[in-house]
Amino acid sequence: MAIYVTGDTHGIHPYGLGSVDGFMHRLSTTVFPEQKQMTKEDYVIILGDFGGVWYTDRHSSQESSEERYALDWLESKPFTTLFVPGNHENYDRLMGCYDERLLSSWFFSAMPEVEKEKLRHGYPRKPWHGGYVRQIRPSVLMLERGDIFEIDAQYCFAFGGAQSHDISDGILDPTTFPDETRFKKEYQRRRGELVRVRGLSWWAEELPSAEEMAHGRETIQTFLSNHERIDFVFTHDAPASDKVLFGYEAEDPLTLYLEELRHWMRYGKWFYGHLHQNRRLSDTQFLLYEQIVRIH
Repeated sequence: MAIYVTGDTHGIHPYGLGSVDGFMHRLSTTVFPEQKQMTKEDYVIILGDFGGVWYTDRHSSQESSEERYALDWLESKPFTTLFVPGNHENYDRLMGCYDERLLSSWFFSAMPEVEKEKLRHGYPRKPWHGGYVRQIRPSVLMLERGDIFEIDAQYCFAFGGAQSHDISDGILDPTTFPDETRFKKEYQRRRGELVRVRGLSWWAEELPSAEEMAHGRETIQTFLSNHERIDFVFTHDAPASDKVLFGYEAEDPLTLYLEELRHWMRYGKWFYGHLHQNRRLSDTQFLLYEQIVRIH
């Protein structure tokens, strides 16, 4: 068995940032020939911004035909794909939409109630290897925040999420507009700005809740009371001190939380994405983007 790790894939096809993006490109046999010797008991872990579940259809909670094709393609690969969520994920569809104001607003007025009910639940939540996952496909799984998973006899702590950097001009919330016409007028007025839309291109769940952070602390404390260390840590964002080294501000709740964990958590190696570089900061801290690295 083997474990490989890679950084952000940003969805289905290469776009914008270049040909390194798109999991159908990144994990193709041409780019990743190692898979020829792999089985479903081997793992590829994506460090956030998976992006395979992204599209918001205001009429249906189902996958788009393009998503379905790509996710079925990924399921057909010989390995098992795991990912921690990033800041470019559709959290409503992944984990369920809990915003009843949004569901009852004009934004989802054309969605049948049966579809809204499906959207409230997200993908199936199942126990897996000591923690909980969202099952996108039988071998395409999202690792939930704050759990420790035993993967190929290695203990792995997962904590996805990050604060988006492309929202400096604000978030448009459909529930604050009385109708679609007024929303579209404001959206058009702000074209060219770094603005995203709640429920369409941005979700507050990109940052963890206080309950998720408390769960992570408790999970680690309980585990380390009986084990020497955690073997691998998989996150999307970096601890605050690492981000400062890269020249980023690092004062949001998640980076500070990860920095807190770093100071007392006993671990072997920590891998994260988000910053679109490939860097080895030390023997324990690794930033990955398009590289695919075998770690076990």
